[in-house]
Amino acid sequence: MKKVCFAIVLAAMLALPMTASAKNDKIDFGKLPCSAFVQLDAQTMTMFYFWLDGYASAKTGDTTLDVNAVENNLTQIMKVCKQNPKKSVLSVIAD
Repeated sequence: MKKVCFAIVLAAMLALPMTASAKNDKIDFGKLPCSAFVQLDAQTMTMFYFWLDGYASAKTGDTTLDVNAVENNLTQIMKVCKQNPKKSVLSVIAD
């Protein structure tokens, strides 16, 4: 049941229009500082989180998505980013 609810929420979030900055700009996660990441709205941040998860999964070869870990992972990224605003988001997930 949890997975079904998560899938519905995710689908609804992705169906909503993106923010203007996300829609019109290319985002280089290798250069995106944590200070910019923590200021994103929840919808855009969630979308970017899934991009980051896919990127990290491609690097490690892990093809699974732990639905229960999504919130915890995003919380950890936010915590590190708030403590290190000049650090790039990719370097946070690489650690």
